[in-house]
Amino acid sequence: MATKQKFLFSLVLFLEALVIAFVLMERFPPSGDDYSYLYQAKLFASGELYAQDALYDAANPLHNCVDTNCIADNHGRRFSKYPPGWPAFLALGTLAGIPWLIDPILGAVLVFLILRYVEQRMGKNLVNVAGTLLTLCLFVCYYTASLRAHIASALFVFAAFLVYDASRQRPQYSRLLLLGAGALLGYSSMIRYLDWIPLAAWIGVVLVRRKMFAQLMFFAIGFGLLASGNLLYDTLLSGDPLETPTALNHSPGMHDHLMVSWTGLELTGVRLVNLLWVFPPAVLLIVLWKRYRPSPKVNMYLALFLMNVGIYSFYPAAAGGPGPRYLLAYFPFLLLAVVDVRRWINHDCGAGPRRLWTLAIILQIVGSVSFLANESYASYWRRDLERTVRQVGHGRKIFFLETGTYPASNAGDLTRNPPVLSSAKNLYFIWCDQLERDALLRRFPGRKVFVYEYPGGLHQLADSQPLRSSTTKNRP
Repeated sequence: MATKQKFLFSLVLFLEALVIAFVLMERFPPSGDDYSYLYQAKLFASGELYAQDALYDAANPLHNCVDTNCIADNHGRRFSKYPPGWPAFLALGTLAGIPWLIDPILGAVLVFLILRYVEQRMGKNLVNVAGTLLTLCLFVCYYTASLRAHIASALFVFAAFLVYDASRQRPQYSRLLLLGAGALLGYSSMIRYLDWIPLAAWIGVVLVRRKMFAQLMFFAIGFGLLASGNLLYDTLLSGDPLETPTALNHSPGMHDHLMVSWTGLELTGVRLVNLLWVFPPAVLLIVLWKRYRPSPKVNMYLALFLMNVGIYSFYPAAAGGPGPRYLLAYFPFLLLAVVDVRRWINHDCGAGPRRLWTLAIILQIVGSVSFLANESYASYWRRDLERTVRQVGHGRKIFFLETGTYPASNAGDLTRNPPVLSSAKNLYFIWCDQLERDALLRRFPGRKVFVYEYPGGLHQLADSQPLRSSTTKNRP
């Protein structure tokens, strides 16, 4: 029965993710991050590491017309600013024509592993609790439906934790298992640069305290073998193993930099508030702390999650929305702590804590529905350009973008051209001056030319006569 429950909850989250991907997002990359990962996946699927074009050189006078968020342009080469681990997974889906299916599959596997751990280490009676919390948390489902790397990172981190836990249960195989745990964390560093640090630090400290230096060496070897893939990738892109694609992106201001700042602390507070919005049961850990008295195992879950919060306090670029996505890699550990609170409430508490649990579940439903409603609204307006472009029918076209596709975006989030520009049916360029436009039109002749302005505004550049638009002209 417990095995059926695990499969059932995994299937429910998988189906929730597909509904979000097809109905809410319409399989459209809703952000520069999604587009960047998919762009690199297309390159990998075609056997290339980067796209090449003279327009991708910052010294080119036309470069500002093709500048795109989350993409690095380096001396005529264009590639994602992110590490290669997740695009490599997406490339498998791209080759099969189903990149949108990869994240839901990995999300379902992650749910199964979490529930299996709950069954074996916390009690079969808590599988329903953990599964219900996961499927009610539409924040998790939303990222399981996306093209982003957060679910994959969470899966590799949690899998590494499971292998590490197995090494403690089976000391005769500890070296081999720790080699595997290190390899899983090493690959997670190729998915997202920072998410491996809390668990690796925890495992390292435990092994040193127990004077298990041979096991620590195996763990480090496993990590190094996979993590060195980042160095090889960097070398192939730029010739310098220590110059990451993110560094080559040359983002302005604080973007893509780690630093100590008040902004980082403020944004950490925002991320935690967002967390309580999408996962209200976490409040019970604070409200019931003195009475609950968590076990050392639960303290480990919380320590790992808080270490993840601490790591990202050094990253002040953004709050990391929608929802606290920077905290998603260690969200399973927070969920395990909340599941243990439910166990304690079932066995040792009176009516008061039980009512608090019921209230927390009600707030979970309200928070999830409001989160999804907000993202549905935002997703609709992010697809404004896509809807507007459909009006002009068939043929090869160029669109100059005067604005972003929704109020919070700029035009650089929209110049979503394929790796090979000449192969594109539609080309998108940021609005530029007359000389630059003329140069682009000479390079890509024989195309109809349009100008887009959010929301739904479109006119043909030749005669400047507005086209009819079925999209409302009122900004959201």
